[in-house]
Amino acid sequence: MITELNNKNNFNKYRYLLVDNLVALNSISPLSYDSLLNLFGEDKQFGEKKLTQVLRTDLDYDPSICPTLVKLAEPNEFLDSPILDEVGKQAKIECFWSKRYICAYIVSHLKPSILAKHLITIGNNIAKILHQPYYPFFEPFRMQFLHEIATNEDNAWLKSQFTQIENYYYPSIYAGQFIRFIVDNEVETQDSWSIRYCQRLKNFRMIRALVNVWANNRMQFDEQKSLPLNNQVILQSTQLVEQAYQLGLTEATDILFWGLNGLRYQTAFTKHPKVLEQIAKAQEEPSTLSKHVIDANINLESQSLSINE
Repeated sequence: MITELNNKNNFNKYRYLLVDNLVALNSISPLSYDSLLNLFGEDKQFGEKKLTQVLRTDLDYDPSICPTLVKLAEPNEFLDSPILDEVGKQAKIECFWSKRYICAYIVSHLKPSILAKHLITIGNNIAKILHQPYYPFFEPFRMQFLHEIATNEDNAWLKSQFTQIENYYYPSIYAGQFIRFIVDNEVETQDSWSIRYCQRLKNFRMIRALVNVWANNRMQFDEQKSLPLNNQVILQSTQLVEQAYQLGLTEATDILFWGLNGLRYQTAFTKHPKVLEQIAKAQEEPSTLSKHVIDANINLESQSLSINE
């Protein structure tokens, strides 16, 4: 990331790290708030600080839990800090945490205090549409979900809110690798997110749970041990959760069972006639889909595996 943040497009602007204090790192961590304060903190009554609290509208009653904007470098200042190595390590460790400390690298011409307010304005604009607090840039999975699931037009709408942000990099679920949020400049910007995307957001928590459970447990399966995490896993999980609801599954345990086996066996599971026969039983008695499928002793021919192996 040092090379990226020092390239010709970023060098003449401020470069920031955004962290979320709702996640409390051990105080001995080089990235904990106390460590950042020791490294970057300045006892200033006036002027721009290197650490700026982003007073989220839903959390500003307690600034200590609000995110922190860390000024890594000023315009035309070469960025060469060992802290970026620590950021990469932390992003990898927490890539499947439900709440993550490392949120983003941000490149902007805005000074810290102004950028902090701008981030809140973006979040509040989104909240007006969804009728609830919503700050995707403080939750990297939400950014990746939008980037991979939404249409180009939906992505363009969020990008239109980033008019004061030249470049934005969020840590992905792929070992914390940072991804640049980019949008096709030729796409026409809509007035807001599409109804389709807003509907998909309603299933967001279940989709994230499925992705996390799969990522944390898939290596116990022999056929997965030599494979990297599928780069379509968020899209596939979204489709499987939507399938589960369409089939009339309502309990989280049933939906996750459907999703996990769908990710493992693909259509060999989701289109297997005997599997589909068990759906009605789970509708009548929620949270029993796994029991009925296992009791049916279904062989998935394309995998040469039994569902209960």
